[in-house]
Amino acid sequence: MSGFGKLKEVEDEAKDAQKESHERVNPYAAIAAEIAAANDNIGHTFVGLIGHENTGKSASVSAAYNLYVKSMLKENQTPKQLVCLDYDGGAQANKSAFYPELDSMVCLDPYVYTQGERTAIDYPATHDRTMKLLQYCVHNHENLWGVLITGVDGFDSVCINNMRIQDLGLAKDAISAADIRGSGKDSRRVEFQWDWGIRRTRFHQMTTLCRGLVKKGVKVFLETHLAKQDDEDRSSIRGWRPAWEKSTAGLVFQILLFERHDTYDDDGNLTNQTFTATYEKSKTNAHLQGQRRTILTTEVGGNPKWYGLQELNDGTL
Repeated sequence: MSGFGKLKEVEDEAKDAQKESHERVNPYAAIAAEIAAANDNIGHTFVGLIGHENTGKSASVSAAYNLYVKSMLKENQTPKQLVCLDYDGGAQANKSAFYPELDSMVCLDPYVYTQGERTAIDYPATHDRTMKLLQYCVHNHENLWGVLITGVDGFDSVCINNMRIQDLGLAKDAISAADIRGSGKDSRRVEFQWDWGIRRTRFHQMTTLCRGLVKKGVKVFLETHLAKQDDEDRSSIRGWRPAWEKSTAGLVFQILLFERHDTYDDDGNLTNQTFTATYEKSKTNAHLQGQRRTILTTEVGGNPKWYGLQELNDGTL
């Protein structure tokens, strides 16, 4: 077929796809095109980074991204972006301290702040802004190396406050919503257990968009802290649980537990610290299950040694 003839065929197929399904010459043309392009962008990096504050969670991602950028520039190629929805401010602090010239690492504040109110955060607007930012990322996935959401426990708080204030009308603002007993004049407690499904649904609008990014080949990292939990909770890790909606652990493909181990001398003085990351879940590489990696060592009076997360650095995660 000549070039003109092929172009005419493509144009006809495009026009046909815009018609109602019963009017199309080939009602399956759009599905056929989708199947043909299904393997253009595939990925499986959907990581839960869990641990207490200051254990190297966000730092491991930014360090790996920095290595990627260097490799791309070495080959005279333009690196893709790392977009951070920075709920806890950790990504911005890490970039400012260690990678101030890394322009392709973009840290965005997802919060919308109020004016003239007794609370600082506009929770409905913050939830909407988070959705718009992630929808933008899905739409522009071809330009992205990864998306990092720090302080997912902060986003969970946004969902809970929206449920109590906007969806159920149980409180007038976040301060009143903090009265979970409903004993104050401006708040009432959540009456029915199934009402918490609203919070769960709000929260998983975020994870749904993240899964969409992963399917398009974008690396996604959900960073959250640990909350104390009783031993009866089967999702707990040595008495602690990730501070996110509890079904999130079943959605991510990898879970890394970040810890800091302190060493003291006989007089009780701190001598060194070892920072580790343990694979609590590795759905895509069984060899990593239960493996522990040292990512950083420090010694009082000596220089720190950064190793990072090897599998993230070399792309074998």
